[in-house]
Amino acid sequence: MKSLLQLLLPKTWPQVSKKMYSCHLQKSEHQNHLAVPPITQKLRLANEITERAFKLYQPEELMLCFNGGKDCTVLLDVIARQKSWSTPLRAMCVKSHDPFAEVEQFIDFCTQHYKLDLKRYDGALKLAIEQALIERPEVRAVFLGCRRTDPGCAQLSAMTPCDNGWPRLMRIFPLLDWNYQDIWSYLRSQKLHYCCLYDEGYTSLGCRSSTRPNPSLLVFDELDSKLKYLPAYELQDNKLERANREDGCLIRKV
Repeated sequence: MKSLLQLLLPKTWPQVSKKMYSCHLQKSEHQNHLAVPPITQKLRLANEITERAFKLYQPEELMLCFNGGKDCTVLLDVIARQKSWSTPLRAMCVKSHDPFAEVEQFIDFCTQHYKLDLKRYDGALKLAIEQALIERPEVRAVFLGCRRTDPGCAQLSAMTPCDNGWPRLMRIFPLLDWNYQDIWSYLRSQKLHYCCLYDEGYTSLGCRSSTRPNPSLLVFDELDSKLKYLPAYELQDNKLERANREDGCLIRKV
């Protein structure tokens, strides 16, 4: 297949037809023929951070921010493998004002698959956390899937209190030093389910109205004689991860 990056791409994003099917069925479609090496050092550190949180806080004092994206999917699996208590992991999801149906389906799947005690909230992240703490006042710390390359995350530590003006919570970032390739290495080597939109060329998921397949993954398939998008894990340049999102939709990720 010839990459179209050397050709003149259209100035507008191509329209993408909707596919209404279960996202979690995309688990192994593209990965059977590849062996992805483990990222042992970063995974070991993520496990250490998670274990430290488990020692510092009781199960009812911990909560996960989960939005169905690739990063928090990895984080959810890391936590689930370390979790020793029998009660469901508490989780919160901030609803998008214009969500992808595929993302919503995947969140529902993960809630069942990992037996999450998940609640959805409307509004901005700060407002959602405040509402969650009214309902669960015992929560003292929250897991987030942010990476250091995300907007506003460059100076964070693995455990960082919320900023002034925010609820008094400890933020826990086990994946802070992971990169884009690390995330996909874990997802594929562990054969995890992930949202099917990533197999359609979406590299970062935001609002449906301002998120499109990544133009960097648009290629011409000579066999089928048509344009197609490669799956998200084929992206080589980390800096282009959010090239499929309009600036107006770049919000603090969870």
